Amino acid sequence: MNNRASFLLMGRLMQRLLSDLLEFSPIGIAVLDADLRYEYINQVLADSNGATAAGHIGLRPSDVLPDIGAGLERVMRKVMASGQAECDFEASAEIPPGSGRTTWWRASYHPRRNVQGEICGIVAMVEDITLRRHAEQAIRESGERVRRVLDTLFTFVGVLDTDGVLQEANRAPLEQGGIDLADVQGKPFWECYWWSHDPLVQADLRAAVARAAQGETVRYDVTVRMKQDSRMIIDFMLKPLRDEDGRIGNLIASGIDITERKRNEEALQVSETYFRQVVESTPDGLMIVDEDGVIRLINSRMEQMFASTREALVGQPVSMLLPEESRPQHAGLVSGFFREPAARDMANRRPLFALRRDGTRFPCEIGLNPMRVGPERELLTLACVTDVSERYQSRQMLEKALQEKTVLLGEVHHRVKNNLQVISSLLNLQARNTTPEVHQALLDSQNHVRSMALIHQLLYERNDFSRIPVSVYVERLLHLLRDVGAGYNSRLQLSFRRDGDEAYLDLQASIPFGLILNELVVNACKHAFGPGEAGEVEIVMRFDDALVITVRDAGRGLPPGVALGASSTLGFQLLPMLAEQLRGELSVESAPGQGCRFVLRVPECSRE
Repeated sequence: MNNRASFLLMGRLMQRLLSDLLEFSPIGIAVLDADLRYEYINQVLADSNGATAAGHIGLRPSDVLPDIGAGLERVMRKVMASGQAECDFEASAEIPPGSGRTTWWRASYHPRRNVQGEICGIVAMVEDITLRRHAEQAIRESGERVRRVLDTLFTFVGVLDTDGVLQEANRAPLEQGGIDLADVQGKPFWECYWWSHDPLVQADLRAAVARAAQGETVRYDVTVRMKQDSRMIIDFMLKPLRDEDGRIGNLIASGIDITERKRNEEALQVSETYFRQVVESTPDGLMIVDEDGVIRLINSRMEQMFASTREALVGQPVSMLLPEESRPQHAGLVSGFFREPAARDMANRRPLFALRRDGTRFPCEIGLNPMRVGPERELLTLACVTDVSERYQSRQMLEKALQEKTVLLGEVHHRVKNNLQVISSLLNLQARNTTPEVHQALLDSQNHVRSMALIHQLLYERNDFSRIPVSVYVERLLHLLRDVGAGYNSRLQLSFRRDGDEAYLDLQASIPFGLILNELVVNACKHAFGPGEAGEVEIVMRFDDALVITVRDAGRGLPPGVALGASSTLGFQLLPMLAEQLRGELSVESAPGQGCRFVLRVPECSRE
């Protein structure tokens, strides 16, 4: 083979090698002639332009890429005119047009020369950087999203390098401090505005940075400075951030405002201190008991009251504070209380007996108040124990004195009643040998004495010396007066009816009341009906806002000229005065042939 043939073969091999290199190149390559028409384009660039390689040959860039082709051709002509390459410029276009998908390129245009060194076209080297651009945009958007998220957080977040220099900070600490990022970015963290108010705080932070740089997570509460030189307490944490290889690349600083929480904690602590002082200084014993009857808490007064110590009482069953014989009953009372918990007094404030550690007993009163505490709403009981030894002894002495006085007063009333009965008997004996007029006067006096004696009899029988029941007194008095009525009219009937509740009169009002009732009934027996004439005297009792006694008959009625307080008879003269002693009102209604109706109203009266 001659030299020419060898040279041609070598040329073809070099072209083939060059073509393969261009075709398999990872970047797009194109060759354009002096008229800027494609002579060659590899498949990488053809695909990036959105057309086939064959479809490019003979066309200009403005034909293939109508949006940006004209601009690219201007750059190419500039390169051809200057002979200087235009390297690493970027371009983008919507490929295919109208798809909404943008393709990005980084291109370098070099002048193409012939063997004589003349510029005869362009060699274009183009790298499709669309994926890289999308990745960078995604990273950028992700970073912006993270920044927006951090900026919306109230938590303070900052990024430091391992030397403690602040690189980034979110919006919250900047706004709270009244500063800009430029004021603190690039400065050692401990020299930033938030920490510069106190050298000790700065020293602690510098030490925390050194510990975090060694891999330790540091957390503590600290006071920092905010805008207008105010102070805020934050829960501060400094945490190392490691890369994929485990190396510490940054430190993440974060803080949460706990000023209000700290204030609440301090207020709660003060409140608890006050509460404990109140509990400890109260004069009554206080203890908390759970549902099992176990003592959970006591105050110092309990220690004094039971002559024991807090350690000896807490954790023990509350029954140990009671005498042995009371414990079985107490267990049932405790379980019953916790079944239906409600504030109440044990034994209705009757004294109970408690047991001291030395075995001595003392009377006490216990008040119970249930309460639910804690997240699980545990049911506990607050028991208030009061030592009533002095009151108990005083009460016993008072009850003894009262019993003695009651016996003495009963004896007095008994003797008064007996003396009045003696007077009544003497009047009865005196009346046997007198004229009819005197006999009648003595009989009336005897009735008055009997009505008074009956009051003392009732007081003695009932063992209540403060008052008498009105209806009982009226029934007993009518029983006595039936014999008197028979002496005036053997066919006369006496009746009594109570409408409503019982009423009570005190001793001072009982005597005038009895005398009035006696006078009204005796007068009706004597004057309402003629001898042997049938009739009835009715007494009706009613108690609304006052005691009202009605005495009525269907007899002759009052004779002319007879009225309360204006009659010549002693009884009708006494009736208004007796009513006045009762602070009551006495009225009478009478008509000839229709009888009389006396109404006595007594306001000062009590119910049962």
